[in-house]
Amino acid sequence: MKTSKRLFQLLLLSLILVLAACSTNQGSTDTKGTDTKDNGTTTTTDETTTNNEGGGELVYVTGSDAPTLDPHGVNDTASNTATTQIYERLVDYAADGSVIPLLATEFSALDENTWEFKLREGVKFHDGTEFNAEAVKLSIERITDPEFASPKAFILNVIEEVVIVDPYTVHLKTSSPFAPLPAHLAHNAGSIIAPSAIEEERSGGKKVDENPIGTGPFKFNNWNRGAELTLEKNNDYWGEPAKVDKLRIVVVPEQSTRVAMLETGEANVMLVGASDVSRVEAMPNVEIDRVRGTRMDYVGFNVQVAPFDNVKVRQAIAMAINKDDVVNGILDGQGVAAVGPLAPTVVGNYQGLTPLPFDVEGAKALLAEAGFPDGFETTLFVNEGSQERADIAELVQAQLAQIGITVKIEVIEWGAFLEQTAAGKHEMFILGWTTVTADADYGLYALFHSGQFGSPGNRSFYKNERVDELLDYARSESDQEKRNEAYKEISEILVDEVPMVYLQHPDFVHGMNGVEGLFVNFSGTPFFKGVSLK
Repeated sequence: MKTSKRLFQLLLLSLILVLAACSTNQGSTDTKGTDTKDNGTTTTTDETTTNNEGGGELVYVTGSDAPTLDPHGVNDTASNTATTQIYERLVDYAADGSVIPLLATEFSALDENTWEFKLREGVKFHDGTEFNAEAVKLSIERITDPEFASPKAFILNVIEEVVIVDPYTVHLKTSSPFAPLPAHLAHNAGSIIAPSAIEEERSGGKKVDENPIGTGPFKFNNWNRGAELTLEKNNDYWGEPAKVDKLRIVVVPEQSTRVAMLETGEANVMLVGASDVSRVEAMPNVEIDRVRGTRMDYVGFNVQVAPFDNVKVRQAIAMAINKDDVVNGILDGQGVAAVGPLAPTVVGNYQGLTPLPFDVEGAKALLAEAGFPDGFETTLFVNEGSQERADIAELVQAQLAQIGITVKIEVIEWGAFLEQTAAGKHEMFILGWTTVTADADYGLYALFHSGQFGSPGNRSFYKNERVDELLDYARSESDQEKRNEAYKEISEILVDEVPMVYLQHPDFVHGMNGVEGLFVNFSGTPFFKGVSLK
């Protein structure tokens, strides 16, 4: 057993080292270091930021409101950005992509199926109640409960039991060996919710969405849905408190208006669309934070709706879309063209794939073979708030017209967009998927496993028994080389069967006016705790 345990730990260590190596230049462009506190815990610090008294109001502008403030709810960027400021997890991602303790002080694998987490003492939730092992157990059992049906359940459903060893020690038992578990726990899905909020929801009171109580550096103040979320500084935070007194997340659907607000200083931080990066870089009062990310943007199909149930139709569309026009034209070179579903920064990616070529005449021939020599009409969904996606939609519309396909573009509010694509009320759509854990399991399982139809991620409603088999196998295999082989075969199948057109892997670029200390991780999530006003 000792030999087996040692082998497993070596495999785990090698995975973490690969993760760190693949995440080079994925943290904030500011110089980062580590600082060891008196209690022995390690935290990320910004060596270039000078201390100040802090205070004031920080304004972050975004194109879409969060559909929910329940961290176990919708798995989307807007929700994750908001809830990350309110809740915390047992572990977190460092700037280099490695996994570090957060609400836990240390963690280790006891055997292939058991992980031990030692918990931080003296931490309070926003309502003054205590963080302990019981809180961890309640939160993890909530998200993995099939009856609760969390869209994020796939991230942690490998956990089959949470054992409380003592008030500040828990053992997480998995159904099979799963080396990426710490990385999955660092995902927003691993957020620990106050037991008081969970119990109130269960008793028929306010839902967690309306009563968000975590341990994070900011606590809930007010939410005008669709317009603005206001958070305030948690003065009783267990670590170094936030530097600003208030964080306003303001929803501004028009991208050009957000850029103008950043330029004038009405907004302090925004995620800059690729087409606006050059303009923002030229602004004298604005600084840029660039992160090489793990995101993949795509044009998706509902493969259970005709004519997209025909693989030749999907292949023809993929061959008619010029990715270089997307990356170098619309996105102004802010990213790289995708050869498959995984970014080069993801552990388990295979970049030796041979993508379908850009070939208009070949696309026409395939479409004719599929029974559509004169093309057909279809509708393409795109969410409001993104000029890049709107521009990509128009490019797709123009390029598909060359092979006889008439595309009607429908721009939809973010929440409605997610609901309709989750329910299969679509034909084609434009969306993105960020591999938040930087591991291929997260990048592929939710998007392509047939058990994840709808809101968990598989909005293409794609099903392939071999892909399902390989995804399940790779989740339980601790040998990274064997996992890589499985993900390589999966990627080859996905390139051939085209449940979506893999467009590009963008950088995450944030513009900052009048602030310093912003940290953005490799999944593009901004953390406002360390931000101060200049």
